[in-house]
Amino acid sequence: MTNISPLNSTKHLNTSIKESRDYSRFASQSLIPIVVQEFSVLATEFPIVFVKNAETGQFTPIAMMGIKNNFNLYCQTENWESSVTPIGFSKAPLSLMQTSQNSDEVMVFIDEDSELVSSEEGEKLFDKSGEQTEYLKKRSSDLLDLASFTQQTAGITKYFADLSLLTPKQLTVTLNSDTPQVNIDGVYIIDEKVLNELKDEEFLTIKNKGLLPLIYAHLTSLHQIARLITKQNELDKAKSK
Repeated sequence: MTNISPLNSTKHLNTSIKESRDYSRFASQSLIPIVVQEFSVLATEFPIVFVKNAETGQFTPIAMMGIKNNFNLYCQTENWESSVTPIGFSKAPLSLMQTSQNSDEVMVFIDEDSELVSSEEGEKLFDKSGEQTEYLKKRSSDLLDLASFTQQTAGITKYFADLSLLTPKQLTVTLNSDTPQVNIDGVYIIDEKVLNELKDEEFLTIKNKGLLPLIYAHLTSLHQIARLITKQNELDKAKSK
């Protein structure tokens, strides 16, 4: 449950935010939306694939953090063990929202019910005179960057889709458990065959746009599925004892 309200220097004068690497709130989310700016970093740990919104047809890149539906292998405890972290994990309890439906202006909102919000400890959002602290300025800037990254990501994935580069892929993984095979449906990957058969002009456009590193990071990341299988098998083995 959330209690979202506009950030206000009067109402939230004494509000602080506790920094935490407890991401257990994502425990039931095996697919985490990410932005293209973090492909190269996250590809060292997580498989990166794409999912399609059935209503809009829009594609979104996601980091796979689990083999089984609604189970995030990395977020079952309060301790985040990976050396890399999705940008979106760190935005809570703050968010950006439009001031009105017809306006491009945005403002910062805060989830007042978040466990990260405190009146006793953490980083202050406003000083005694009601001015934004450097911490809040930095957090607000990060939110604006993420919003920009998200918009850029939507444009790039649409470009991939328009070139017919994204193809549906059923991932079948074998586990050492009572359910030895798990089928992962609804994901899309870059089709290397289509990529290699692009017209020279189209391929050069991708290259000149600087998108080839994103494609190769995505394709390389698929090898990380083996890491997820190992983690799931270790968890299943521990539970069976």
